[in-house]
Amino acid sequence: MIEGNLRRDPLNKCWVVFAPEKVNTIIQQSSEKEAKFDINPYLPGLEYATGKDILRRINPAYADKGWSARVFPAKNPILKIESEKNFRGEGLYDTMARLGAHEVVVETPKSDINFDRLSIEEIADAYSIIMDRIGDLKKDSRFRYILVTKNRGLDAGGTINHNYSEIKAFPFIPPIIQYKLDNCIQYYKIKERCLVCDIIDQELSDRKRVIVENDMFIAFCPYASRYPFEIMIVPRKHRNIFEGPNEDVVKELAKIAKTVFYKIRMALNAPAYNSVFHFQPVNSRESEDLEAKAYHWHISIIPRMSNIPSEMIEAGIFVNPTLPEEAAEFLRNIRD
Repeated sequence: MIEGNLRRDPLNKCWVVFAPEKVNTIIQQSSEKEAKFDINPYLPGLEYATGKDILRRINPAYADKGWSARVFPAKNPILKIESEKNFRGEGLYDTMARLGAHEVVVETPKSDINFDRLSIEEIADAYSIIMDRIGDLKKDSRFRYILVTKNRGLDAGGTINHNYSEIKAFPFIPPIIQYKLDNCIQYYKIKERCLVCDIIDQELSDRKRVIVENDMFIAFCPYASRYPFEIMIVPRKHRNIFEGPNEDVVKELAKIAKTVFYKIRMALNAPAYNSVFHFQPVNSRESEDLEAKAYHWHISIIPRMSNIPSEMIEAGIFVNPTLPEEAAEFLRNIRD
């Protein structure tokens, strides 16, 4: 076993503590568990429970009761599209209304099935419908950031045993996203290159942390992975937002995602996980061209195999029991 160390992530500029002696314990404790409900409102035939669709896909190959994927407003949204911004001060403090959008993407009519057990076409359709919603939401000039997350399993915040994602459009740029964006812009101003493009070149050169790749995407464990078995999926070609790619690109993303999620399930005792799309902010106006050159969209996948420690919550210090080289080798060795 490689001895642990401290590493700094060039994208987030945070230090990570690696403690590999803890890895066996977290694998033994991991498993994907869902909250139990008497009725799954995302099943075909229960559309009345979620309200009117914003968007619906009908692929005859696997549609059930008139749809193969659907998008609708969240039943209990954290953000409301009807709100006005109403930004104001209250003495020392700033406040605004809960302006934004909060949508649910049900990615398949099938219940109680692992994401990697869907076909490549089903996964591609799920990503395609998300792509369409991004293209529509970014047209609203009130929005500044579109966040797409998939929380699978009770320990990751999943509430229903079904494959679904959530799309949230915020009237501000979240601070961690702003921090990453600032790092990328600073790097671009100095080197006139994209930081993530350079990270890809480094990973392809080292080949120690790469899990799987194809002509359009690469999946690897980041050099300073914050979480055990953290994975990034990144397009090889520079692109700032997941909107408008052709059918072949979406299909290749589906292929690599299917492989990655299969390896996570088989290697790590089917853990709960979070999957997050990271995009350039929208409606940036005068800084949009620079952001587009500096920022490179990607997906972060975080298996939820351990509790969040106090040093991370209050100090932003991550402690990871798995070195990325060992994690990547372990996942590479899981065969389809």
